[in-house]
Amino acid sequence: MPIDLRHVFTLGNDPAGNPITIGGTGARTPYTSEAGLFGVLSVIIKNVFVIAGIILFIFIIVGGLGMIINAGNAEKQKQSSNVLGSAITGFVIMMVSYWIIKIVEILTGVTIISL
Repeated sequence: MPIDLRHVFTLGNDPAGNPITIGGTGARTPYTSEAGLFGVLSVIIKNVFVIAGIILFIFIIVGGLGMIINAGNAEKQKQSSNVLGSAITGFVIMMVSYWIIKIVEILTGVTIISL
């Protein structure tokens, strides 16, 4: 059974409120600039977080498997440990940036991310 990801990867809504999707059967109206800067930022940030999460998951798997496979080779195990550490650091940076954006939304009253 195929997994439908159209609700995750959207380009926002057209002026009538219909979702603009990448592929699929959604409305295919052009994205207009009526949404303004914050609407565009919302679309970009929402999709960046999804893609960054997928990349983070892959790096954690690769780093963990590298540490297990290279248990006898200290240099390669250290490289795998660096990959794993970088992935976790990236996760922390991603979460902190998300919460900074949420704090700015609360302080300004402007919706930047509409997940």
